[in-house]
Amino acid sequence: MDWSQIDRWLQNKYGSEVIPSFERTEESGRVLSELMKLNEAQDSQAKKAITALRQLSSSYRREDTRLKEVLMLFDLHRENLPAETLRQLADLADLAMILGLDDTRLESFQAGLSQLHLDLIYHTRAQRLQEARLESIERSQEKAQRDVEDLRELQHRWMEERESTGDMELRTRRRSTELSKIHSAEDEVQLQNLEKRQREEGLDVNAQGLSVSQLEASERRVHEYQEQVEAQNKMLSAYQQLPPDYSLATLKVREATMKLDELSAEHESLVGRMADSL
Repeated sequence: MDWSQIDRWLQNKYGSEVIPSFERTEESGRVLSELMKLNEAQDSQAKKAITALRQLSSSYRREDTRLKEVLMLFDLHRENLPAETLRQLADLADLAMILGLDDTRLESFQAGLSQLHLDLIYHTRAQRLQEARLESIERSQEKAQRDVEDLRELQHRWMEERESTGDMELRTRRRSTELSKIHSAEDEVQLQNLEKRQREEGLDVNAQGLSVSQLEASERRVHEYQEQVEAQNKMLSAYQQLPPDYSLATLKVREATMKLDELSAEHESLVGRMADSL
């Protein structure tokens, strides 16, 4: 560590003032030494840059002098050139700067334009690849959107089918219940009719014995009732195969018809009783 150089730097900083003791510690000395080295490196780089700029400026001046000599040799002046020529020269100069050319000779322009053409081809190809990738992404998005819509439609149909299935099961249970009620009511009516006929024909086994002819007649009636029950069972099976709404409507009609028959029989019985009482 060169303390003499650090002391000179501190002396320049504080001037006639007393240098504080914390400025001359090992840590501060190390930091100041690194700072001075950095400053020296920056100064060296700045000197090199200035030298390069001077050389470039000198080269530009020499080129400018040469061009002026050429113009003077051919007696060309700005005032003597047409406006279109001046515009073309300005365009050439701008193009040379864009292409990074050192001069405006035709060979230099050809090389620069060739490189520009290659760059254009490269960027055009890259752009096409990006466009193809973008189109692929858009197609994927459209397909995903269609899949989402199909899933929503499938979900909607599934919900409707589930509701329809639930309604169908409910109507089927109601139809089965109604059929059971009607079947029970029919059996009860048939039993009541059988008991009524037995009473009317004197077939009450608890009151008197049955004759052979009466027993045969009873067997025939029982056989007829069995056939009626089988026919009703077949009709019940046919009802179960019908649509629920139609079956329920038919069962309601049959139930109403049976109720009407019961009321008619009760009406006839009351009329008969009234006639007997007269």
